Amino acid sequence: MVDPAAAVPGSWVRTVTVREDLAVATELLARLAAGSGQRSIGVTDLVSLRRAYYRYLAPELPIPAARQARLDQGRAVHRALAGRLAREGVLEARVRREGIVGRIDILADVPIEVKTAGSFVAPDELAQKRPDHLEQLAMYCALVGGWSGRLLTLLADEQGVHDVQALDVPFGSPERVLNEMRGRAERLRAAWAEARPDRLARCPWFGRGCEFEESRVCGCTGEEPVEPPAILDEVGPIAGREDVQARLRPLVIGAAAFSRPFTLGRFREALYPRRAFFDRTNPAELVASPTPEPRPLPPLPDLYARLTEALESGPPGEVAGLPPRWEEPDEEVVGFRGQPLLVRTSRGWARYRPEELVARQPQYALELGLRCAVTGTDRGRLVVGFERAETDRDRLQVLELTFGSVTPFSRFLRERSRALATALRDQSPLGLASCPEWMANDCPYRAACGCGQPS
Repeated sequence: MVDPAAAVPGSWVRTVTVREDLAVATELLARLAAGSGQRSIGVTDLVSLRRAYYRYLAPELPIPAARQARLDQGRAVHRALAGRLAREGVLEARVRREGIVGRIDILADVPIEVKTAGSFVAPDELAQKRPDHLEQLAMYCALVGGWSGRLLTLLADEQGVHDVQALDVPFGSPERVLNEMRGRAERLRAAWAEARPDRLARCPWFGRGCEFEESRVCGCTGEEPVEPPAILDEVGPIAGREDVQARLRPLVIGAAAFSRPFTLGRFREALYPRRAFFDRTNPAELVASPTPEPRPLPPLPDLYARLTEALESGPPGEVAGLPPRWEEPDEEVVGFRGQPLLVRTSRGWARYRPEELVARQPQYALELGLRCAVTGTDRGRLVVGFERAETDRDRLQVLELTFGSVTPFSRFLRERSRALATALRDQSPLGLASCPEWMANDCPYRAACGCGQPS
Protein backbone atom coordinates (compact mmCIF):
# COMPACT_ATOMS: atom_id res chain seq x y z
CA MET A 1 0.00 0.00 0.00
CA VAL A 2 1.16 3.53 -0.70
CA ASP A 3 1.20 5.88 2.24
CA PRO A 4 1.38 9.71 2.09
CA ALA A 5 5.07 9.78 2.98
CA ALA A 6 6.01 7.42 0.17
CA ALA A 7 3.99 9.37 -2.37
CA VAL A 8 6.70 12.05 -2.62
CA PRO A 9 9.82 10.31 -1.29
CA GLY A 10 12.25 12.67 0.38
CA SER A 11 10.63 15.85 -0.91
CA TRP A 12 9.04 17.05 2.32
CA VAL A 13 10.21 14.72 5.09
CA ARG A 14 13.57 16.46 5.47
CA THR A 15 11.89 19.83 6.03
CA VAL A 16 10.14 18.77 9.26
CA THR A 17 11.45 19.35 12.79
CA VAL A 18 9.40 18.13 15.74
CA ARG A 19 9.59 19.11 19.42
CA GLU A 20 7.36 18.35 22.38
CA ASP A 21 5.48 21.38 23.73
CA LEU A 22 5.26 20.55 27.44
CA ALA A 23 4.06 24.01 28.48
CA VAL A 24 0.94 23.90 26.30
CA ALA A 25 0.34 20.27 27.26
CA THR A 26 0.32 21.24 30.94
CA GLU A 27 -2.25 23.98 30.27
CA LEU A 28 -4.49 21.67 28.30
CA LEU A 29 -4.29 18.92 30.92
CA ALA A 30 -5.66 21.35 33.51
CA ARG A 31 -8.51 22.29 31.19
CA LEU A 32 -9.16 18.63 30.41
CA ALA A 33 -9.65 17.92 34.11
CA ALA A 34 -12.09 20.85 34.40
CA GLY A 35 -14.21 19.80 31.41
CA SER A 36 -17.97 20.09 31.58
CA GLY A 37 -18.71 16.45 30.68
CA GLN A 38 -21.77 17.67 28.75
CA ARG A 39 -22.81 17.17 25.15
CA SER A 40 -21.77 20.29 23.29
CA ILE A 41 -24.53 22.49 21.94
CA GLY A 42 -23.85 25.17 19.34
CA VAL A 43 -25.31 28.66 19.32
CA THR A 44 -27.01 27.85 16.00
CA ASP A 45 -28.69 24.89 17.73
CA LEU A 46 -30.18 27.27 20.30
CA VAL A 47 -31.62 29.50 17.59
CA SER A 48 -33.72 26.59 16.30
CA LEU A 49 -34.19 23.83 18.86
CA ARG A 50 -36.44 21.59 16.75
CA ARG A 51 -34.04 21.70 13.85
CA ALA A 52 -31.18 20.82 16.19
CA TYR A 53 -33.22 17.93 17.59
CA TYR A 54 -33.82 16.39 14.16
CA ARG A 55 -30.33 17.15 12.91
CA TYR A 56 -28.98 14.77 15.52
CA LEU A 57 -31.69 12.12 15.78
CA ALA A 58 -33.31 11.90 12.34
CA PRO A 59 -31.76 10.05 9.39
CA GLU A 60 -29.38 12.09 7.28
CA LEU A 61 -31.32 13.84 4.55
CA PRO A 62 -30.44 15.78 1.40
CA ILE A 63 -30.84 19.53 1.85
CA PRO A 64 -33.30 21.10 -0.61
CA ALA A 65 -31.51 22.47 -3.67
CA ALA A 66 -32.55 26.08 -3.13
CA ARG A 67 -31.39 26.12 0.46
CA GLN A 68 -28.18 24.27 -0.40
CA ALA A 69 -27.45 26.90 -3.03
CA ARG A 70 -27.85 29.63 -0.39
CA LEU A 71 -25.58 27.76 2.02
CA ASP A 72 -22.95 27.21 -0.67
CA GLN A 73 -23.09 30.86 -1.66
CA GLY A 74 -22.68 31.97 1.95
CA ARG A 75 -19.68 29.70 2.48
CA ALA A 76 -18.07 30.87 -0.77
CA VAL A 77 -18.51 34.51 0.21
CA HIS A 78 -17.14 33.91 3.70
CA ARG A 79 -14.06 32.21 2.29
CA ALA A 80 -13.50 34.92 -0.32
CA LEU A 81 -13.73 37.57 2.38
CA ALA A 82 -11.52 35.86 4.94
CA GLY A 83 -8.30 37.49 3.79
CA ARG A 84 -9.96 40.84 3.14
CA LEU A 85 -11.54 41.09 6.57
CA ALA A 86 -8.61 39.71 8.59
CA ARG A 87 -7.65 43.24 9.59
CA GLU A 88 -11.04 43.73 11.25
CA GLY A 89 -10.31 41.20 14.02
CA VAL A 90 -9.92 37.52 14.82
CA LEU A 91 -11.71 35.35 12.26
CA GLU A 92 -14.02 32.47 13.23
CA ALA A 93 -13.18 32.86 16.91
CA ARG A 94 -14.23 29.92 19.08
CA VAL A 95 -15.76 30.60 22.47
CA ARG A 96 -17.18 28.03 24.87
CA ARG A 97 -19.07 28.35 28.11
CA GLU A 98 -20.95 25.71 30.13
CA GLY A 99 -21.08 23.29 27.22
CA ILE A 100 -22.38 25.94 24.78
CA VAL A 101 -20.11 26.66 21.83
CA GLY A 102 -20.07 29.71 19.60
CA ARG A 103 -18.08 30.45 16.48
CA ILE A 104 -17.97 34.20 16.01
CA ASP A 105 -17.34 35.33 12.43
CA ILE A 106 -15.11 38.19 13.55
CA LEU A 107 -14.10 39.02 17.12
CA ALA A 108 -12.92 42.62 17.38
CA ASP A 109 -13.78 45.14 20.10
CA VAL A 110 -17.27 43.61 19.75
CA PRO A 111 -18.46 40.30 18.26
CA ILE A 112 -19.28 40.71 14.56
CA GLU A 113 -21.72 38.40 12.77
CA VAL A 114 -21.55 38.32 8.95
CA LYS A 115 -24.64 37.34 6.97
CA THR A 116 -25.36 37.19 3.24
CA ALA A 117 -28.78 38.17 1.92
CA GLY A 118 -30.58 39.24 -1.22
CA SER A 119 -31.83 42.45 0.40
CA PHE A 120 -31.24 44.71 3.36
CA VAL A 121 -33.71 45.11 6.22
CA ALA A 122 -34.29 48.38 8.04
CA PRO A 123 -33.02 48.34 11.65
CA ASP A 124 -36.50 48.69 13.12
CA GLU A 125 -37.72 45.66 11.12
CA LEU A 126 -34.94 43.23 12.03
CA ALA A 127 -36.67 41.78 15.09
CA GLN A 128 -39.68 40.88 12.96
CA LYS A 129 -38.05 39.82 9.70
CA ARG A 130 -34.73 38.34 10.83
CA PRO A 131 -35.02 37.58 14.55
CA ASP A 132 -32.57 34.69 14.27
CA HIS A 133 -29.80 37.12 13.25
CA LEU A 134 -30.36 39.18 16.39
CA GLU A 135 -30.62 36.15 18.65
CA GLN A 136 -27.40 34.66 17.32
CA LEU A 137 -25.52 37.93 17.80
CA ALA A 138 -26.93 38.32 21.32
CA MET A 139 -25.71 34.83 22.24
CA TYR A 140 -22.21 35.55 20.99
CA CYS A 141 -22.15 38.73 23.06
CA ALA A 142 -23.32 36.81 26.12
CA LEU A 143 -20.61 34.18 25.69
CA VAL A 144 -17.89 36.85 25.77
CA GLY A 145 -19.65 38.96 28.40
CA GLY A 146 -20.23 41.86 26.02
CA TRP A 147 -23.02 44.42 25.89
CA SER A 148 -23.13 45.03 22.14
CA GLY A 149 -22.30 43.46 18.80
CA ARG A 150 -22.21 44.32 15.12
CA LEU A 151 -24.23 42.77 12.32
CA LEU A 152 -22.72 42.94 8.82
CA THR A 153 -25.15 42.01 6.05
CA LEU A 154 -23.63 41.48 2.63
CA LEU A 155 -25.85 42.05 -0.39
CA ALA A 156 -24.81 39.08 -2.52
CA ASP A 157 -25.89 36.88 -5.40
CA GLU A 158 -24.19 34.29 -7.60
CA GLN A 159 -22.04 37.04 -9.14
CA GLY A 160 -20.57 38.21 -5.85
CA VAL A 161 -20.98 40.89 -3.19
CA HIS A 162 -22.50 44.21 -4.20
CA ASP A 163 -22.90 46.18 -0.98
CA VAL A 164 -22.68 45.96 2.82
CA GLN A 165 -24.89 47.09 5.68
CA ALA A 166 -23.35 47.60 9.13
CA LEU A 167 -25.54 47.81 12.23
CA ASP A 168 -24.48 48.12 15.87
CA VAL A 169 -26.82 46.27 18.23
CA PRO A 170 -26.81 46.90 22.01
CA PHE A 171 -28.18 44.39 24.50
CA GLY A 172 -29.59 45.05 27.94
CA SER A 173 -28.13 42.19 29.97
CA PRO A 174 -25.65 39.52 28.85
CA GLU A 175 -26.50 37.52 31.97
CA ARG A 176 -30.22 37.38 31.11
CA VAL A 177 -29.34 36.27 27.60
CA LEU A 178 -27.03 33.61 29.02
CA ASN A 179 -29.78 32.38 31.35
CA GLU A 180 -32.11 31.98 28.36
CA MET A 181 -29.37 30.06 26.55
CA ARG A 182 -28.97 27.73 29.53
CA GLY A 183 -32.71 27.10 29.56
CA ARG A 184 -32.84 26.29 25.86
CA ALA A 185 -29.82 23.98 26.16
CA GLU A 186 -31.53 22.10 29.00
CA ARG A 187 -34.73 21.72 26.97
CA LEU A 188 -32.80 20.42 23.97
CA ARG A 189 -30.83 17.92 26.03
CA ALA A 190 -34.06 16.74 27.66
CA ALA A 191 -35.71 16.32 24.25
CA TRP A 192 -32.76 14.23 23.07
CA ALA A 193 -32.86 12.09 26.21
CA GLU A 194 -36.63 11.50 25.95
CA ALA A 195 -36.71 11.33 22.13
CA ARG A 196 -39.60 13.81 22.29
CA PRO A 197 -39.45 17.15 20.44
CA ASP A 198 -43.04 18.17 21.23
CA ARG A 199 -41.99 20.40 24.12
CA LEU A 200 -39.71 22.46 21.91
CA ALA A 201 -40.81 25.79 20.49
CA ARG A 202 -41.89 26.36 16.91
CA CYS A 203 -39.14 25.96 14.35
CA PRO A 204 -38.29 29.25 12.62
CA TRP A 205 -37.53 27.23 9.48
CA PHE A 206 -41.06 25.83 9.18
CA GLY A 207 -42.31 26.55 5.66
CA ARG A 208 -38.93 27.97 4.61
CA GLY A 209 -37.27 24.99 2.92
CA CYS A 210 -36.47 22.76 5.89
CA GLU A 211 -35.26 19.35 4.69
CA PHE A 212 -36.89 17.59 7.65
CA GLU A 213 -40.25 19.14 6.85
CA GLU A 214 -40.00 18.44 3.12
CA SER A 215 -39.03 14.82 3.79
CA ARG A 216 -41.87 14.43 6.30
CA VAL A 217 -39.47 13.37 9.00
CA CYS A 218 -40.45 15.98 11.54
CA GLY A 219 -43.79 16.27 13.25
CA CYS A 220 -43.93 20.05 13.05
CA THR A 221 -47.26 21.63 12.14
CA GLY A 222 -46.41 25.30 12.45
CA GLU A 223 -48.88 25.59 15.31
CA GLU A 224 -46.35 24.96 18.07
CA PRO A 225 -45.89 27.69 20.71
CA VAL A 226 -43.32 30.28 19.81
CA GLU A 227 -40.08 30.71 21.74
CA PRO A 228 -40.54 33.37 24.47
CA PRO A 229 -38.97 36.64 23.28
CA ALA A 230 -36.58 36.77 26.22
CA ILE A 231 -33.53 37.44 24.03
CA LEU A 232 -35.22 39.88 21.68
CA ASP A 233 -36.47 41.79 24.73
CA GLU A 234 -32.83 42.59 25.47
CA VAL A 235 -32.24 44.29 22.11
CA GLY A 236 -31.74 48.04 22.41
CA PRO A 237 -31.90 50.78 19.77
CA ILE A 238 -30.08 49.56 16.64
CA ALA A 239 -27.81 52.10 14.96
CA GLY A 240 -26.51 52.16 11.39
CA ARG A 241 -22.76 52.61 10.97
CA GLU A 242 -22.12 54.57 7.80
CA ASP A 243 -18.45 54.93 8.71
CA VAL A 244 -17.99 51.14 8.92
CA GLN A 245 -19.88 50.63 5.67
CA ALA A 246 -17.68 53.18 3.90
CA ARG A 247 -14.53 51.48 5.19
CA LEU A 248 -15.67 47.99 4.25
CA ARG A 249 -17.22 48.58 0.84
CA PRO A 250 -13.89 48.63 -1.04
CA LEU A 251 -12.92 45.40 0.73
CA VAL A 252 -16.08 43.35 0.19
CA ILE A 253 -17.57 44.52 -3.10
CA GLY A 254 -16.58 42.13 -5.85
CA ALA A 255 -15.79 39.21 -3.57
CA ALA A 256 -16.70 36.24 -5.75
CA ALA A 257 -19.40 33.84 -4.67
CA PHE A 258 -19.43 31.66 -7.76
CA SER A 259 -18.28 28.05 -7.88
CA ARG A 260 -15.00 27.09 -9.53
CA PRO A 261 -14.92 24.17 -12.00
CA PHE A 262 -13.09 22.03 -9.43
CA THR A 263 -11.70 22.55 -5.97
CA LEU A 264 -10.56 20.26 -3.22
CA GLY A 265 -13.14 20.15 -0.46
CA ARG A 266 -10.94 18.98 2.41
CA PHE A 267 -7.26 18.40 3.07
CA ARG A 268 -7.86 14.67 3.39
CA GLU A 269 -8.86 14.62 -0.30
CA ALA A 270 -5.23 15.48 -1.08
CA LEU A 271 -3.91 12.84 1.31
CA TYR A 272 -6.28 10.11 0.16
CA PRO A 273 -7.40 11.03 -3.38
CA ARG A 274 -8.65 7.57 -4.32
CA ARG A 275 -11.06 7.55 -1.39
CA ALA A 276 -12.06 11.09 -2.36
CA PHE A 277 -12.85 9.93 -5.89
CA PHE A 278 -15.33 7.34 -4.64
CA ASP A 279 -16.79 9.63 -2.02
CA ARG A 280 -17.57 12.12 -4.79
CA THR A 281 -18.83 9.67 -7.40
CA ASN A 282 -20.53 7.02 -5.25
CA PRO A 283 -21.92 8.73 -2.16
CA ALA A 284 -24.10 6.67 0.11
CA GLU A 285 -27.77 6.86 -0.80
CA LEU A 286 -29.78 9.18 1.42
CA VAL A 287 -33.26 7.73 1.73
CA ALA A 288 -36.04 9.59 3.50
CA SER A 289 -38.55 7.52 5.42
CA PRO A 290 -41.93 8.67 6.74
CA THR A 291 -41.27 6.68 9.93
CA PRO A 292 -37.50 6.85 10.37
CA GLU A 293 -35.60 4.91 12.96
CA PRO A 294 -34.06 7.47 15.33
CA ARG A 295 -30.32 7.78 15.52
CA PRO A 296 -28.55 7.14 18.82
CA LEU A 297 -28.40 10.08 21.19
CA PRO A 298 -25.56 12.54 20.61
CA PRO A 299 -22.66 10.86 22.38
CA LEU A 300 -21.32 12.04 25.67
CA PRO A 301 -17.91 13.62 25.11
CA ASP A 302 -15.44 11.12 23.74
CA LEU A 303 -11.72 11.85 23.88
CA TYR A 304 -11.76 13.95 20.70
CA ALA A 305 -14.64 16.05 22.07
CA ARG A 306 -12.83 16.47 25.39
CA LEU A 307 -9.68 17.66 23.61
CA THR A 308 -11.72 20.11 21.57
CA GLU A 309 -13.39 21.44 24.71
CA ALA A 310 -10.02 21.88 26.40
CA LEU A 311 -8.66 23.81 23.45
CA GLU A 312 -11.73 26.03 23.14
CA SER A 313 -12.05 26.76 26.86
CA GLY A 314 -9.34 29.38 26.88
CA PRO A 315 -9.68 33.10 26.14
CA PRO A 316 -12.10 33.95 23.28
CA GLY A 317 -10.21 33.85 20.00
CA GLU A 318 -7.37 31.63 21.22
CA VAL A 319 -8.79 29.05 18.81
CA ALA A 320 -9.78 30.75 15.57
CA GLY A 321 -9.76 30.42 11.81
CA LEU A 322 -6.64 31.46 9.90
CA PRO A 323 -7.06 33.42 6.65
CA PRO A 324 -6.05 31.27 3.65
CA ARG A 325 -3.74 32.44 0.89
CA TRP A 326 -4.95 29.76 -1.53
CA GLU A 327 -8.31 29.20 -3.16
CA GLU A 328 -8.40 25.56 -2.12
CA PRO A 329 -9.27 23.46 -0.31
CA ASP A 330 -12.58 24.81 0.93
CA GLU A 331 -11.91 23.44 4.43
CA GLU A 332 -11.14 26.07 7.03
CA VAL A 333 -7.73 26.06 8.71
CA VAL A 334 -8.21 26.30 12.46
CA GLY A 335 -5.40 27.85 14.48
CA PHE A 336 -4.36 27.78 18.13
CA ARG A 337 -2.60 30.96 19.20
CA GLY A 338 -2.02 31.86 15.58
CA GLN A 339 -0.53 28.53 14.47
CA PRO A 340 -2.35 25.89 12.38
CA LEU A 341 -3.81 23.20 14.62
CA LEU A 342 -4.38 19.50 14.02
CA VAL A 343 -6.22 17.38 16.61
CA ARG A 344 -6.13 13.61 16.37
CA THR A 345 -6.79 10.61 18.58
CA SER A 346 -4.79 7.40 18.50
CA ARG A 347 -5.30 3.84 19.66
CA GLY A 348 -1.56 3.38 19.83
CA TRP A 349 -0.02 2.23 23.09
CA ALA A 350 3.00 4.53 23.15
CA ARG A 351 3.41 8.28 22.96
CA TYR A 352 5.43 9.61 20.07
CA ARG A 353 9.07 10.42 20.40
CA PRO A 354 9.47 13.68 18.45
CA GLU A 355 12.23 12.32 16.23
CA GLU A 356 10.04 9.31 15.27
CA LEU A 357 6.75 11.05 14.55
CA VAL A 358 7.18 11.46 10.79
CA ALA A 359 8.15 7.82 10.35
CA ARG A 360 5.34 6.49 12.57
CA GLN A 361 2.53 8.85 11.51
CA PRO A 362 3.54 10.60 8.26
CA GLN A 363 -0.04 11.65 7.56
CA TYR A 364 -0.02 13.91 10.65
CA ALA A 365 3.06 15.82 9.52
CA LEU A 366 1.87 15.98 5.92
CA GLU A 367 -1.59 17.31 6.72
CA LEU A 368 -0.25 19.91 9.14
CA GLY A 369 2.32 20.94 6.53
CA LEU A 370 -0.44 21.42 3.97
CA ARG A 371 -2.32 23.64 6.41
CA CYS A 372 0.81 25.69 6.99
CA ALA A 373 1.37 26.06 3.24
CA VAL A 374 -2.18 27.29 2.67
CA THR A 375 -1.91 29.90 5.43
CA GLY A 376 1.68 30.97 4.77
CA THR A 377 3.03 29.82 8.14
CA ASP A 378 6.06 27.69 8.93
CA ARG A 379 4.98 25.92 12.11
CA GLY A 380 1.92 24.31 13.60
CA ARG A 381 0.72 22.30 16.60
CA LEU A 382 -0.38 18.69 16.73
CA VAL A 383 -2.54 17.66 19.69
CA VAL A 384 -2.85 13.89 20.07
CA GLY A 385 -5.10 12.04 22.49
CA PHE A 386 -4.34 8.42 23.38
CA GLU A 387 -7.54 6.46 23.86
CA ARG A 388 -5.94 3.53 25.67
CA ALA A 389 -4.23 5.61 28.34
CA GLU A 390 -5.51 4.96 31.86
CA THR A 391 -5.16 8.53 33.16
CA ASP A 392 -5.45 11.98 31.63
CA ARG A 393 -1.81 12.61 32.46
CA ASP A 394 -0.85 10.01 29.84
CA ARG A 395 -3.75 10.77 27.53
CA LEU A 396 -2.51 14.00 25.95
CA GLN A 397 0.55 14.96 23.94
CA VAL A 398 1.30 18.28 22.24
CA LEU A 399 3.91 18.48 19.51
CA GLU A 400 5.09 21.55 17.63
CA LEU A 401 6.19 20.95 14.04
CA THR A 402 8.42 23.41 12.22
CA PHE A 403 8.76 23.28 8.44
CA GLY A 404 12.00 24.49 6.91
CA SER A 405 10.15 25.04 3.64
CA VAL A 406 6.49 24.74 2.72
CA THR A 407 7.23 24.61 -1.01
CA PRO A 408 7.08 20.79 -1.17
CA PHE A 409 3.69 20.88 0.53
CA SER A 410 2.40 23.50 -1.89
CA ARG A 411 3.58 21.37 -4.81
CA PHE A 412 2.01 18.26 -3.29
CA LEU A 413 -1.35 20.02 -2.89
CA ARG A 414 -1.37 21.34 -6.48
CA GLU A 415 -0.41 17.96 -7.95
CA ARG A 416 -3.02 16.06 -5.95
CA SER A 417 -5.71 18.58 -6.88
CA ARG A 418 -4.92 18.27 -10.58
CA ALA A 419 -4.83 14.48 -10.38
CA LEU A 420 -8.21 14.25 -8.66
CA ALA A 421 -9.77 16.70 -11.11
CA THR A 422 -8.44 14.60 -14.01
CA ALA A 423 -9.70 11.36 -12.44
CA LEU A 424 -13.19 12.82 -11.98
CA ARG A 425 -13.21 14.11 -15.54
CA ASP A 426 -12.12 10.73 -16.93
CA GLN A 427 -14.22 8.75 -14.43
CA SER A 428 -11.24 6.58 -13.54
CA PRO A 429 -9.37 6.44 -10.19
CA LEU A 430 -6.52 4.27 -11.46
CA GLY A 431 -4.06 7.17 -11.74
CA LEU A 432 -4.60 8.21 -8.14
CA ALA A 433 -2.41 7.19 -5.21
CA SER A 434 -3.76 4.24 -3.24
CA CYS A 435 -4.82 4.63 0.35
CA PRO A 436 -2.57 3.31 3.14
CA GLU A 437 -3.38 -0.17 4.38
CA TRP A 438 -4.68 0.99 7.78
CA MET A 439 -7.30 3.05 5.98
CA ALA A 440 -8.11 0.60 3.19
CA ASN A 441 -8.99 -2.24 5.57
CA ASP A 442 -12.27 -0.62 6.64
CA CYS A 443 -13.03 1.28 3.44
CA PRO A 444 -16.55 0.74 2.04
CA TYR A 445 -15.15 1.05 -1.49
CA ARG A 446 -12.37 -1.50 -1.06
CA ALA A 447 -13.82 -4.07 -3.45
CA ALA A 448 -14.11 -1.56 -6.30
CA CYS A 449 -11.31 0.93 -5.80
CA GLY A 450 -8.26 -1.17 -6.66
CA CYS A 451 -6.20 -0.27 -3.60
CA GLY A 452 -3.47 -2.78 -3.06
CA GLN A 453 -2.62 -2.65 -6.76
CA PRO A 454 0.09 -0.38 -8.18
CA SER A 455 -1.04 3.23 -8.47
